[in-house]
Amino acid sequence: MSLTSRGRAVVSVVVVAVLLAGGLTAWAISGHAPAFIKTSLGVGSSAPPPPPPCPLTGVASAGGKAVPQRPVAAVKVENTADAYPLVGLQNADIIYEELVEGGLTRFMAVYQCKDAPKVGPVRSARTTDPKILVQFNTHPILGYSGAQLAVVNALKHAGILAYDETTGAGAFTRAAAPRVIPHNLFVSTPKLYQRAGKAASAESAPKAVFAYGPKVPNPSRKVTSAVIPFSTGVGGDWKWNAGAATWVRQLDGKPMMLEAGGPIQATNVIVQEVVVTASNLVDVLGNHSPEVTLTGSGRAWILRNGRMVTGTWSRSGPKAVTEFKTKKGEVIPLAPGTSFVELMPKGMTPTFTK
Repeated sequence: MSLTSRGRAVVSVVVVAVLLAGGLTAWAISGHAPAFIKTSLGVGSSAPPPPPPCPLTGVASAGGKAVPQRPVAAVKVENTADAYPLVGLQNADIIYEELVEGGLTRFMAVYQCKDAPKVGPVRSARTTDPKILVQFNTHPILGYSGAQLAVVNALKHAGILAYDETTGAGAFTRAAAPRVIPHNLFVSTPKLYQRAGKAASAESAPKAVFAYGPKVPNPSRKVTSAVIPFSTGVGGDWKWNAGAATWVRQLDGKPMMLEAGGPIQATNVIVQEVVVTASNLVDVLGNHSPEVTLTGSGRAWILRNGRMVTGTWSRSGPKAVTEFKTKKGEVIPLAPGTSFVELMPKGMTPTFTK
């Protein structure tokens, strides 16, 4: 088919336009073209991929920032009426509750993606603490108020960068009345990182210790409240807040409030049944310090999304990550968010209510 002079002219214009467009695209892709040409051709306009989520929550870092390349910074926090209201726990990625002398419990608040300028009241360390922390980093950080020599040696042997009020170089402060000694010591996680200096900067972000997923594994059952006993009259009570999609810690039948105004809450509550024996260490009242076994295996109950999954936990060695699986042997994913781990002594029986 022959073309008229006008038709040939139109075809020529189209061909030239296509060649020019191809050339401009190649120029834009090369990186040498001006920005307005790249924009008009849609070259380089796609958004960069989001940074990976925080390893200990499965949630993106605030403001879309990259995950900090630093180890965890943990703080031992008192859990008695003299210490309330507690401070800074709302910024923790994970919180552990562990048994101490006299049937009481203490918290270990673990920070990595977020900081807390004030955490506490800070209390003393136990042999349980390095057992928890070594699964996160080679040299995790711990802020505490003191410890028996055997505990200090255990922290050193485990590679923990441990600091108290004496060695913390200004990271610790004492609050004024109405708080009184020993319930008035607080620590800043940014200053703990500064104190650790090069030892901390040489560490990368911790490995994830939990799996995360949007779906609750089957089988599961609806649960709206839980009572986790640690000793006679001492335990952790939780209620599900469906509106906020969080578990709220209870104190005397009401939400356990923090100094900042909100309650202690968590996206997930993990009940890990552990063997607890009496160690040779005793306090000033003659109470034996509990020795908690965190390797091996045991029963576990996972609370997420207003439901409870029954399973098991296992940990092959001190530096291995604790795994939580269903009775069928499948990994139990948590809902992305903060987690509260209850290290409940074996022999105690948790209560779950619809």
